[in-house]
Amino acid sequence: MQNLDWNDIQYCLAVVKEGSVTAAARSLDVNHTTVSRRITALEKQLNVRLFDRSTAGWLITPVGESVLKSAESIAEEVSNIQRQVLADSQELSGILKVTAVDLTIQRVLQPGIKAFCEKYPDIAIELIASEDPFNLSVHEADIAFRVTNDPPPNVLGKKIADFAYGVYATHELAERIAKGSKDVGAILWLLDQRRPHPQWKEESFPELPVRYRVNSLNVAYELTRHGHGIAQLPTGLGELDPLLTKIPCEYVDQPMGFWVLSHIDLRTTARIRIFRDFMLEAIAPRIPMLEGKVSAKDLDGIDVYGEFVSEK
Repeated sequence: MQNLDWNDIQYCLAVVKEGSVTAAARSLDVNHTTVSRRITALEKQLNVRLFDRSTAGWLITPVGESVLKSAESIAEEVSNIQRQVLADSQELSGILKVTAVDLTIQRVLQPGIKAFCEKYPDIAIELIASEDPFNLSVHEADIAFRVTNDPPPNVLGKKIADFAYGVYATHELAERIAKGSKDVGAILWLLDQRRPHPQWKEESFPELPVRYRVNSLNVAYELTRHGHGIAQLPTGLGELDPLLTKIPCEYVDQPMGFWVLSHIDLRTTARIRIFRDFMLEAIAPRIPMLEGKVSAKDLDGIDVYGEFVSEK
């Protein structure tokens, strides 16, 4: 029972559909003795008679009707699977619009995207590096990777991780802060004027002056790694950069959800489903770093984000 041959069942279905063993053999492009032999073998395996043989032809038995009714349902499901596979294979081409913050593309997504493009060369990835909230409902993008605790409505979303944060500086500036220096500047995001200083700055480094206000994570990161000041950065950036070190402090912002989002209307589009699942698997090994659960010293040389080129 556990090793039923689906081809044997198809022979039975063909006899019922075509009306005779000879017609079934013709439709299947096999010898009629093959049809008879395979059905007999199936009956022996099931220990039931599916057809009554007579000079007038083969007549299906009541138990045969019951068995083949279930088989017809299975055959229809198999056909559905085949149609879906065909449709998916035809959809695995064209352009896929993907948006994320530039540094997310560089440090989190690019190894997975490279592997995806190698596996599916007929899909062209249109990468849109932006921090703006794209409108997925009008297809400004097919897939969005966003850091948020409040995903927009009418989207299919899966939280990948909780981005953790730390305050980072170059080793030189960190040493100066540890010695009590008060002239190291802070690098802040552009904020509402009603809240000129973020909480990490107010509670952890109230004495340090503000040197820069920026509206780009990439700019804040580059200013920090070039020694312009200290900044709160995702641990997934700070921990992997050999130029930076985490500064002990009283407060950092709470983790933010890192999501992959697509519009609900696109949930059946093959290339979007496959890209989404592929990237979730590719990002999975990086989640401990994104969530601040491991540091650079824990990596022991493992290339987590792709090659990191340090500056000498």
